[in-house]
Amino acid sequence: MRTPEIPTGTQLPRLIVSAALTARRGAAVAADVELTMLTTMDLVENYVTEWAGPDAFLRGMNVKLGLPAHTGDTLTFTGVVAGATAEMLTVEVCARSNAGVHATGTVRLSW
Repeated sequence: MRTPEIPTGTQLPRLIVSAALTARRGAAVAADVELTMLTTMDLVENYVTEWAGPDAFLRGMNVKLGLPAHTGDTLTFTGVVAGATAEMLTVEVCARSNAGVHATGTVRLSW
């Protein structure tokens, strides 16, 4: 399948997520618990793949953590298509909390 013709500079819709987590035992986690790298990666992946649709295939991710995000924080995700070829699309993503930038990175997709 060929990558859809999505021009460079296309903005993804903004997504606002509450970082509500629960402990393994089902109890609420204290507000001082930080989101893990795996949780952040999952949120970034879901943000981009939900936008791209069910036919998109994740080819790679490169995400860098910034300021910590904690349970109960609100994260705002933004993204922009940074590169597009017939074979692959590259999306730059930024996740911000009230404290500042929580994570930035790129996600590569194909169809």
